[in-house]
Amino acid sequence: LLYTIKFECKMFLTKVSSLARLQSPHLARAKTTLAIRRETINVWERRAPLAPKHVKRIVDSGVKVLVQPSTRRAFYMQEYEDVGAVITEDLSSATHIIGVKAPEPEELIENKCYAFFSHTIKAQPEGMPLLDEMIRKNITLLDYEKMTNDDGQRNVAFGHYAGVAGMINVLHGLGLRMLSLGVTSPFLHIGLAHNYATLADVIPVLHNIGDSMKRYKLPRVIAPLTFSFTGSGNVSQGARSVLEHLPHEYIEPGDMREAAMNGDPSVCYATVLSRQNSMERIDGKPYSPEDYLANGELYRNIFADKVAPYTTCLVNGLYWQAPAPRVLSDEDAVKLFGKGSQAKNNIMRGIPQIPHKMLAIADITCDIGGSIEFSTEPTTVGSPFQLYDPKTRTVHTDFSRDGVMVMSIDNLPCQLPREATEYFGNCLDPHINDFLNLTHEKKIQDQQDKTSGCISRAIITSKGELAPDFKYISALREENTYRTLLAMTESRGVPGKEYRSDNKTVLLLGSGLVSEPVVEYLTRSPDVKVTVGSNDEAQATALARKYRNTVPQLIDANDRRNLTAEISKHDLVISMLPHQMHPYIAELCLDARRNMLTASYSTDALRKIAKRAAQKGIIMFNEVGLDPGIDHMMAMKLFDDIRRDHGTIESFESFCGGLPAPQFTNNPLRYKFTWFPRGVLLNALAEAKYLKDNKEVSIESGQLMRSAQPFDVLPGFNLECYPNRDSTIYKQAYGIDSAHTVLRGTLRYKGYSSAMDALLKLGVFKSQKMNLQGFSWADLTKTLLGNRFMEEEECKRKLMTLFDGDRYKASSIPKLGLLDAGEIPSKIDNPMDALVHKLASSLMMPSDETDVIILNHSVGVRLPSGKYETHRSNLVVYGEEGGWSAMSKTVGLPVGIAAEMIMNGEIKERGMVLPLTKEIYEPMLKKLELEGIVERREVECDDF
Repeated sequence: LLYTIKFECKMFLTKVSSLARLQSPHLARAKTTLAIRRETINVWERRAPLAPKHVKRIVDSGVKVLVQPSTRRAFYMQEYEDVGAVITEDLSSATHIIGVKAPEPEELIENKCYAFFSHTIKAQPEGMPLLDEMIRKNITLLDYEKMTNDDGQRNVAFGHYAGVAGMINVLHGLGLRMLSLGVTSPFLHIGLAHNYATLADVIPVLHNIGDSMKRYKLPRVIAPLTFSFTGSGNVSQGARSVLEHLPHEYIEPGDMREAAMNGDPSVCYATVLSRQNSMERIDGKPYSPEDYLANGELYRNIFADKVAPYTTCLVNGLYWQAPAPRVLSDEDAVKLFGKGSQAKNNIMRGIPQIPHKMLAIADITCDIGGSIEFSTEPTTVGSPFQLYDPKTRTVHTDFSRDGVMVMSIDNLPCQLPREATEYFGNCLDPHINDFLNLTHEKKIQDQQDKTSGCISRAIITSKGELAPDFKYISALREENTYRTLLAMTESRGVPGKEYRSDNKTVLLLGSGLVSEPVVEYLTRSPDVKVTVGSNDEAQATALARKYRNTVPQLIDANDRRNLTAEISKHDLVISMLPHQMHPYIAELCLDARRNMLTASYSTDALRKIAKRAAQKGIIMFNEVGLDPGIDHMMAMKLFDDIRRDHGTIESFESFCGGLPAPQFTNNPLRYKFTWFPRGVLLNALAEAKYLKDNKEVSIESGQLMRSAQPFDVLPGFNLECYPNRDSTIYKQAYGIDSAHTVLRGTLRYKGYSSAMDALLKLGVFKSQKMNLQGFSWADLTKTLLGNRFMEEEECKRKLMTLFDGDRYKASSIPKLGLLDAGEIPSKIDNPMDALVHKLASSLMMPSDETDVIILNHSVGVRLPSGKYETHRSNLVVYGEEGGWSAMSKTVGLPVGIAAEMIMNGEIKERGMVLPLTKEIYEPMLKKLELEGIVERREVECDDF
């Protein structure tokens, strides 16, 4: 009751605040028509975005409302007609069209303003055709998911009712599961959520269940019931609001064991799992939010070991994103439930013995193959529960068999459609007038005076392009996000392609810029067939059509079984995905006994997997791109040539950089990004270590940019260099024990380190949360300097003081846009994210600009005569205007060559393979020379 009163008060105040806008002069009501479209996504979708009471208010304000007919909708057509709406199939006369779910792309009407849940803001592959069509048809799209208040909290959502319906369902399922195990319970008396018209009808049932628990108590064999909730958003809160009506007590995760063993059987014990209380670093270092976001693969979730054994029901409100640890994995299921879950009755006493505590999982987010790895397919309202048997890794609906019960319905709010519609409409109604003020004829940034921040922040497309806050979607489509490996068309046939039964088959995971050279090189052979995937349908289709024997294929990262099956169909897997994904892919390749190839650095995680791969005769070939890759091969060849002439290697310094071509360096960083900038920025915070005159030199985090030195080896370029990672390991890896200096580093144009150090010193690398709502970029900079409201001239003086009079550093801040008057997007809540967004929107490398790769090895050599020489190996590669970038060539071509060598049986090693032996680097360098990637050698004597 208190919750209802609080919510209604909030809605009343919101409506009062919007009364002035109801008569807004911006709204030409005679020309404005609002339409509610029919929902067609599935048989259970009975919701609408607005209830009749909301439509009445809109009609009374002078707006014509059309409602598309539907006999499935929870509110009857007559109810809408009674309040003044017009029931019509034809919505073409409407200026604004709203629904709950997205329509099919072909159903979109051009030159309209639409509102619905689009499922496009994370570049979801399935939503990209719809997004493209909205841009093509000049549609202004409002996505409910992005309607937020000034604090970044969502204003409009169904998540609460997903949690409510999911919790009601799983309590019903628990009653059935306990009965199948030989235990009766009052939970048999609660039905599925759609059996109740409203939540008010469920509450008395819950109270009766609570009374029964207090009076009769559940038997100790099953009680007390314990619930673990993941997530803290609307979904989790909705689920917990149901538990509030049962006898309950919230406890810490660490107290679940004691509660399960000795708790009151008439009470439900519950815990809420957060990252802080459920994640721990594998190496024992303390948890920190920033470290977790940057290095999710270094963490493990302790739920399976420390909480799950004492949990009756897991209620999942989290989405999983690789490389973060899952809540429960397939392996966890084997440990928890693998001994069988069927109760064994004691004949004398008739009391079952249940082998494990957890009976049910409510995967309310329906995050298939995600947080709960073995939740591999949605259940339905008609068949809401299934049992997962970890021994056979199968699912079934027979409750008399082994397994843990899983509910993963993907449209839970549909089970309470009238109440969910009214709730959603109450949230949406105060913003309808602002929505009606929108027009498809202008960009959203030109309509700010006619609408609220809540609406403008949620506009995804306008005037035939992505809105400014959502330009990142284009980059995300390129990047193969943390949540999806591949998203492509299902067709395996492309007209005109040639297939042979004896083809060698390659599965290429990823289709970004570096993938095309891989495909081009491999498909020169008519015997090689390549399967490519991408989260950009147009990009992957274009790539497949360019080259013979090349097809696209849909592969879902969250579907481990299907991905394993796809891997099993191919001879070789090439992963061009973000490096965090490689251990996951490697495990699947190991399971399928397939060779794997990546361009990325080998890691401890990969090396552990590779040891098992060696035992199975599997190749895991790593570090065959540019850096690492070509740099290794050029160095090893140089060392071997020096040793052949009996020289002694006394020092080794190597520097490499991928840079914009010199004519495209017109910014303080002298740099441009081809991927999201976060990784490059985080590298500026990295530690480094190298060997100088037999002494280890360490550079602490935050000091790397200050260690930069001029690089004059190639004087035609205005370069600087700084150390990269741990160089000391290469003394042994390269077999140069005689070297007293070993240094590997990064090349940048002069000015990069100064500008980057200025950003560091300003404090814009901080990831601690700040309330940046309504902040301009200048406000952020001024706040970091101590006073948001200082005048611009004072701000510039403070910058000069901060940087000790260094004009280059001080001027780099405004030149990078950090004194702009534009508003920081509302979704951003810390300086680091703000900086990433700013650089992603202003310093991404355009397609009409080119790049250059520069790689230099300098080796100090003592000859048998005692003479000292410096041997240099240089590689400079330019990108082609309108063709491949230098980075694409120098990463993609070595990968293609290495793949060819694996399939031809030229790689004899098994397990972890690196291009450090003559049998590998020599043929690879010769083939690279044929592709125009040629090193240049020079020798400098000490006596000039």
